[in-house]
Amino acid sequence: MRLLLIFPFIPYPPNDGGRIGFFNPIKYLSREHEIAVVSLASTEDHAAVDALRHLCPNLHVFRRSATADAFRLARGLVSFPPGASARYWSPKAGDFIAQVISSYKPDLVEFHHLNTAAYWPYVAGAPAILREHNVEYKVWNRHAETATGLQRALAAWTAPRVRRYEGECAAKFDRCIVVSSADAAYLREASPSAHIEVVPSGVDAEYFYPSTQGLEDPHRMVLTGSFEWKPKQHNLKILLTDIMPRIRAKVPQATLYVVGKGVPEDLRRLAKRTAGVTVTGTVPDVRPYVWQASLVLNYLESGGGIALKVLEAMAMKKPVLSNSLGCEGIAVHHGRDVFLADGPERFADAAVHLLGDIGLRTSLAQCGYRTVQSSYSWTVIVAQLRRTYEAVLAEHAYYRNQDRALATTVAAD
Repeated sequence: MRLLLIFPFIPYPPNDGGRIGFFNPIKYLSREHEIAVVSLASTEDHAAVDALRHLCPNLHVFRRSATADAFRLARGLVSFPPGASARYWSPKAGDFIAQVISSYKPDLVEFHHLNTAAYWPYVAGAPAILREHNVEYKVWNRHAETATGLQRALAAWTAPRVRRYEGECAAKFDRCIVVSSADAAYLREASPSAHIEVVPSGVDAEYFYPSTQGLEDPHRMVLTGSFEWKPKQHNLKILLTDIMPRIRAKVPQATLYVVGKGVPEDLRRLAKRTAGVTVTGTVPDVRPYVWQASLVLNYLESGGGIALKVLEAMAMKKPVLSNSLGCEGIAVHHGRDVFLADGPERFADAAVHLLGDIGLRTSLAQCGYRTVQSSYSWTVIVAQLRRTYEAVLAEHAYYRNQDRALATTVAAD
């Protein structure tokens, strides 16, 4: 099958949730299908483009000017597409996509994220899927509930506009693939006529695997991710101000490593004032930090989709402590695959309990590992996507034949 995947930015290096979610389809789908990629790259992404081209030779890059991003986002406040999608919209990029489709002639075009959905009119009748890695309007709604000041006002203004736009876009595609039943329900509210199917996000279980080195520190916790996004910064602030001090009050030797890029300077200063916390910044490989931890944390008050960091920890056979929102969309059970605790006080108490109970941590790690292997590894997900692709192509062929039959009948009359 000839697939064309369209991404809003270069999915390389896979060092944050967005790029990981985009990179894994390229890696695993290319083992069964002929893959071409269109990416709307920043003019600053030269090294990433070169590196990705070695892995995906059929890479087509439209370079957008990063200096114009602010203008495009401002325009999105009053025009469509709204929100972050405005950053990636350009009629010239649409013409570029149309040229690639004309020359490559894909069997199916898959648009990744709402930020690429505006280019649907350029598919020239090819079967088209929108893969929603999260339902965008819901993310804006949650951000409006947790942000303050101008950020809150901006999110509250943007959320209903994104909801309307997302609903209109979803109805145009042959399929909308979402990552969870929760996201399917959210999208169905905005787009009742959309053809929605659930295929979860997955983890690269060839890369994230259990360590056999015995490096675990029994009092070390870890939080991984990219913290460039405002909702992620809010979640980190709650962890530093409301949760970590409660843990240290009962387990003075407890430590927390915050691993990932994008921690702003104000949160770095806050982390330095918070006993037991180390912020690493960008690291070449997140796995050693997870292997050395006895507990992986994911506290979420704002965001959406599936938390890949949870799946990665489970694939590495590490116990996960999360709140309910942090595991939304992942088919896990409290006390079996993960430990769930809502609210800062209960979350801190749960961390204290888990740090002191190696038997429970071991049980969670083993069950979580089995769940990932059976339901969330990319080898499993590729099979689900294949079935969806084949169904879309069969439907497209059926309706095309119906149209031809109708045209023949009309001509005969």
